[in-house]
Amino acid sequence: MNGIDLVRLGFDPWLPPFVLLGLAILGLGLVALYLRLGGKAPLTRLCLVLVALIGLSGPSQVREERLALTDIVTILVDRSESMALTDRAAGAEVALRALKARLGQVENLEVRITYFDGSGAGTALSAGLDQAFADIPPDRVAGAIVISDGRFIDGEDAARPFPIHQILVGSPQERDRRIDLRSAPKQAPIGEITKVVVRVEDSDASVPLTVRVGTEAPQTLNVPTGEDIIIEVPIAQRGLVPIAIETPGVAGEVSTANNGLALSITGVRDRLRVMLVTGQPYAGSRAWRNLLKSDPSVDLIQFTILRPPEKQDFTPTEELSLIPFPTRELFLDKIDSFDLVVFDRFSRLSVLPDAYLDSVAQWVEGGGAFLMLAGPSEGLDEGVQSTPLKRILPVQSRGEPIDTAFRPALTERGRSHPVSASLAEQSNSWGQWLRVQPSTATGDVLLEGAGEPLLVLGQVGRGRVAAVMSDQAWLWRRGYDGGGPFDELFRRTAHWLMKEADLEADRLLLRSQPGRLLIERQSSDDPGPARVTLSGQTFPVPLSAAGNGVWRGESTMAKPGLVFVQSGDKSAFIVAGIGNPNEARLLTADPTALAGPQAKQGGGSVTWVGKAGTGPLPDIARLGKSQKAGTEGLGLRRAGATSVSATSRDAILPPWAYAILLAALALWVWWREGRLVVSRPNT
Repeated sequence: MNGIDLVRLGFDPWLPPFVLLGLAILGLGLVALYLRLGGKAPLTRLCLVLVALIGLSGPSQVREERLALTDIVTILVDRSESMALTDRAAGAEVALRALKARLGQVENLEVRITYFDGSGAGTALSAGLDQAFADIPPDRVAGAIVISDGRFIDGEDAARPFPIHQILVGSPQERDRRIDLRSAPKQAPIGEITKVVVRVEDSDASVPLTVRVGTEAPQTLNVPTGEDIIIEVPIAQRGLVPIAIETPGVAGEVSTANNGLALSITGVRDRLRVMLVTGQPYAGSRAWRNLLKSDPSVDLIQFTILRPPEKQDFTPTEELSLIPFPTRELFLDKIDSFDLVVFDRFSRLSVLPDAYLDSVAQWVEGGGAFLMLAGPSEGLDEGVQSTPLKRILPVQSRGEPIDTAFRPALTERGRSHPVSASLAEQSNSWGQWLRVQPSTATGDVLLEGAGEPLLVLGQVGRGRVAAVMSDQAWLWRRGYDGGGPFDELFRRTAHWLMKEADLEADRLLLRSQPGRLLIERQSSDDPGPARVTLSGQTFPVPLSAAGNGVWRGESTMAKPGLVFVQSGDKSAFIVAGIGNPNEARLLTADPTALAGPQAKQGGGSVTWVGKAGTGPLPDIARLGKSQKAGTEGLGLRRAGATSVSATSRDAILPPWAYAILLAALALWVWWREGRLVVSRPNT
């Protein structure tokens, strides 16, 4: 720092400023009044007022000793994931050391270093600049130098009025083959073919593209680059359909991290068709019907059996509905059009022969869904368990129903199962039921009461079944004894039966972190090691119990890429080893995001130093305080900021000098005006 002397005019008033202001107004007003009354010497009186005011303001000579402050340049180093994926991080450190050594030779220049990384949307330079210059006064800023790959999402916002130079760790000739997902639906109707649109960007005219759907055999196509490619994916079943699309790497490309992509499409029905078969009406019939009808995605068909056809009643003919119910059409011909069949307090009647019920059982085994709401007939061997449907049920009844008050409670399995886990915190306040059908469960018991299973879920073949072993669940909907989560619990049960993806108890979830693959499997039984396939090589990853039916494992990824994971009958794809997919989308170095906007502000240059960071650095030039940097060299401004180290103050005139001056002016005014009066002619 060099010393600089600065002399300026200062004031040390004898009176407060507002008093001086008042005196000035008063004095000037008196002069104006004098002039209005015909005074002949206004200038002499004005001089008297001004000298008095100047004397009272205490003018002084202020001498400041100032020290010149160093200019500050900040080096910002990109540590975003895109730098790591392309192995540029080491080259950035090499370039940083060389740049520090070069800047250290410049006089009166302070060098600061800031590291910044990416956000959810990508690498944001403006946040790094804000952090770097937060404690730097604007009058000391010489400029900024950014060491990065140039891939910023906020070039316009990052531009600043001072020079910003880019040191790019890479070369203009870099190559990167990549796949971009243009469009894909999140869900698609079952039985239809949906379309996934991708584009491959590469310098070659065409490239091979491999498509995998679930565990099916992969298909390889030869597709043109730079064009949208439509891939047709058949949606054969409800639930998640995992899809992987990849293209092989090529020699010399910066990274293969973006050569593949993974996605999933949920197979759904446009409308869910539910058939409700109700036995003898009771208080709960309306509750179950209203629950199913309240779901806007459900088309409900209800079939109520009041009596067998051979039983006579004496209802007058004119009061009978003579339209026959299409039982054969529903239970044989069109059973495949339904998503769920519900039997509520069913009693075995000849209106539904065993052939019809066996058709329902076969449909469930082939992928359908069945819900039994047990009634008194189950304890008398006259209900569902006395029909061919018995072979698909997750329970076996024992004896007659027990009439007793009890409070339903979640089992350990119920506290972890996706159907009921979200209800655990409320379970202490649930109301009582008054009847239970004793049974032995062979499936997953989620709810129990009076020592008996209440809600049991199970799987048979490719289908799903559930049983509610009480006809008192409707008490919750009526609010009896405080009520309970009737709608939420049994709506989720119905959607689990219909294989809603979010309610799957047996799921395979994959997550990616930088350099790591995380595997989570939900299963009531030990699923064993997961099998991971990367770049054609398959290896096991052990899964350890994490509690509540959750099993977890992880694997270190030496390099990122598309991974296929299989655990039992579950499979999934993921591009593993990447924490933020947005960082992996564009991996070649490119200065254009910042260079254009910055050229309109404080200017700046672009220097390529290669992936190893060993390229030559440009010369450093010093610019004027407001000069714009050019596109050549590292132009840094001379800010010229100073700080005050000492101050001295000397009055321009001592007080007695002002007193003498005022007295002299007063005599002059008296003499001047006296002469004007004497010389005035007599009238």
